[in-house]
Amino acid sequence: MIFLSYEKLKTVLDNKCLPATQAEARKSWEEFDEIAHCYMLESMTSTLYKKLKSCKIAKEILDKLEDMFGGQAALAQQLAITSVMNAQQKPNISIKDHMNTLVG
Repeated sequence: MIFLSYEKLKTVLDNKCLPATQAEARKSWEEFDEIAHCYMLESMTSTLYKKLKSCKIAKEILDKLEDMFGGQAALAQQLAITSVMNAQQKPNISIKDHMNTLVG
């Protein structure tokens, strides 16, 4: 049941709203979009909610979230790689302790 719901909601994020000539499909898309929109807004902090509550469709929320946080993931990954590459075992520290520090 959860998988089917996921597939329906993913369809909303992957596809644009259908033209009015395809009334039944458009109605279905709008229903799924409303559900995705509600799930997204209800699962975020109040600060994010205030920033994103004006978004009309779920895809718009997703795009704004990617704009807000998309660069942070790449920066965090780069910092983690740099940290591991520059890590050196200090004298008088066992290999086990050094590996625990690296792994986190």
